[in-house]
Amino acid sequence: MPITQDIFYSLPEVWDFCLEKIYDKKEYIDGLIELFKKEGISKKSLILDAGCGSGFPSIDLIERGYRVIGTDKSSEMVRQVQLNAAKRKVSIEAYNTMWANLAKQFGPVFDFVYCRGNSLVYAASWEQNWIVPGRSREEIERAIQNFYAVLKPGGKLYVDVTNKDEKPHKENIGIVKTKEGEVEIVWEIEHDANAKVRTWTIALRFLDSGLRKAYPSYSYLLSHTELVDYFEKARLKDIKEIKINGEKNYNVFLGTK
Repeated sequence: MPITQDIFYSLPEVWDFCLEKIYDKKEYIDGLIELFKKEGISKKSLILDAGCGSGFPSIDLIERGYRVIGTDKSSEMVRQVQLNAAKRKVSIEAYNTMWANLAKQFGPVFDFVYCRGNSLVYAASWEQNWIVPGRSREEIERAIQNFYAVLKPGGKLYVDVTNKDEKPHKENIGIVKTKEGEVEIVWEIEHDANAKVRTWTIALRFLDSGLRKAYPSYSYLLSHTELVDYFEKARLKDIKEIKINGEKNYNVFLGTK
């Protein structure tokens, strides 16, 4: 079948392609459950995936018996997580919700909140795909305040962020099979240190035709020091960087309400 310029994949679909290449899902889920056990989170606990994306790891955790509610500011992502859950015969409660509205929508009901996949830095720039750094800082701070607000006393907040040693680079993620044939995926990361802007471009090359598609995303270039500062301003305690088995892409921070 000839491939034309009309080929379109939504960003949630493209992200699903990438997940298959950048994570050993079982290893990561096992590592996350190990953290849950260490922090007193059981299958009776209520967990919020604040930025559920296309459903990893929320669907996987539900399959393991955990109670997870998903939220995402992208209506496309919420649609994709529902589609992915249905394919796996899993029911997931997922809402198209801004982080700034979490406290109003839920109240302090969660034992554990996670915002992972370097999602936090897109607080003000995901759907419109442009960035004003000052507004991003405000929205990041507001998001963490809302994460704090929906935790029960003693609840835990998990946030990950770009590896502190990340440098601008190109990376060949690998080849995936799609309905249009095999596709090569390449990431390009660029930093504008002065403007505090990180550009992440996912490039697809359809091997049968040579057709190329690019998906650029712009985010705030958040430092670890800034993240810890926002945790402290939100009154989180016992803030620490932790290691999660299977998490090879981002650095993880944990705080307690």
